[in-house]
Amino acid sequence: MTDARSSEQARPLTQTLRTNSRSFEYRALLIWLVGFTMLAGVSVWGYRRYRGTTTEEISVPLYTVERSAVELTVTASGTLALGGQQTLKSPQNEATVEQVLVDVRDLVEAAQPLVVLRDRGKEQEARSQQVEIQKAQLDLQRTLEKVAEVEQRVAFAVEQYQESQELFEQGFISEDDVRNDQEALDDVRSNLKDAQLLVTKTELDLKTAQETLGLLEQQLNDRVIVAPIDGVVLKVNVSNGEAITTDTELLALGDPTQEIVDLQLSTLDAAKVSINQPTRVRALGPDAQDYTGRVVALSPQALNPGGAGRGSQEGQARVNAQVKLDNASQTLIPGSFVSVEIITEQQNNVVVVPPEAVQRNGGETFVWIRDQRGHAAQQPIELGLQGLDLFEVTDGLSVGEQIALVPPTMTITPGMPLSEAAAFPPVPTVLPE
Repeated sequence: MTDARSSEQARPLTQTLRTNSRSFEYRALLIWLVGFTMLAGVSVWGYRRYRGTTTEEISVPLYTVERSAVELTVTASGTLALGGQQTLKSPQNEATVEQVLVDVRDLVEAAQPLVVLRDRGKEQEARSQQVEIQKAQLDLQRTLEKVAEVEQRVAFAVEQYQESQELFEQGFISEDDVRNDQEALDDVRSNLKDAQLLVTKTELDLKTAQETLGLLEQQLNDRVIVAPIDGVVLKVNVSNGEAITTDTELLALGDPTQEIVDLQLSTLDAAKVSINQPTRVRALGPDAQDYTGRVVALSPQALNPGGAGRGSQEGQARVNAQVKLDNASQTLIPGSFVSVEIITEQQNNVVVVPPEAVQRNGGETFVWIRDQRGHAAQQPIELGLQGLDLFEVTDGLSVGEQIALVPPTMTITPGMPLSEAAAFPPVPTVLPE
């Protein structure tokens, strides 16, 4: 009995203990859930505070800062010509092209015959003059012989006169006989002077005839037109058998080792250009190769081909300039139009950014950079030379930093996460020579 009563009294105590143990477990679980919820809330609040007002990533093109060259240029177009280019003309009043010895694009050497002309009138004059020279030579020979004859007569007359004087002194002849011999001597001496004068005149006539023939021969030699320089034939204007006159253009030559571009600049552009500035020359068209050159001539005076008062571009004043290629291209065609970029100002091996990356807010200039955590941040910068494609950054950026190219239609704020929308090709590094 006693054992049964004790067992009944112990059962409620055990149930009470079990109930209290379960309540404690429920309270512990509740506390743990509340703590976990509070911790998660704090974490979310801190994450949102850390990431900003939104956690959505913005996709923008990114540009990696590099070193390159920044340029200011003046662009123009002009006509390509060869150095030493010249047009050879006929030196004769009337002539016939006997033979053209070269063709277009032929390479020629200085003094090489190019065109042979024929002047039948000059050839006839030269033949006639040769006949006149032969006559003058015969006349000279005859007058020289006559002088020799007269000199012999003078010598005989001198002997005769001397003998007469001796005979007169001896009393064998009269004074009149001596006088007659003296007069005969004077006459023959006069004849000698006339013969000598005739020789002088004949010599002058012969010399004049020879000089005339030399001039004719020179004119006939001019019928062979020779190359004044080593060059290439650019154009042939005449053909065999063609009749020509003075200053008829025969052909054009140029030096293929020198290529010159003739430009006409606006007065605004010409004010930025000076002698020896570097240039880039290329043919008009896609995928054309660049050739380096220098400004070698710049007119100090502007020309107004259209006259005053005209509003068209053709009437505006232009300044003539010349650019010479550093090395002949051997491919550009003389007479063709080419594009020329004159580099008026240049900075090499400097930190650069694209113009679209630069933002302005009042007097502040900055770019959006992507920091190490991938977030947007404003970075103030200072600009130097501002070219058409690139801006020089003198302070605020380093090589390797990534900047965002934010479109005008997009608004970002500091702390926004940035992702790369498209690869932006790096600018080739250009180092100074």
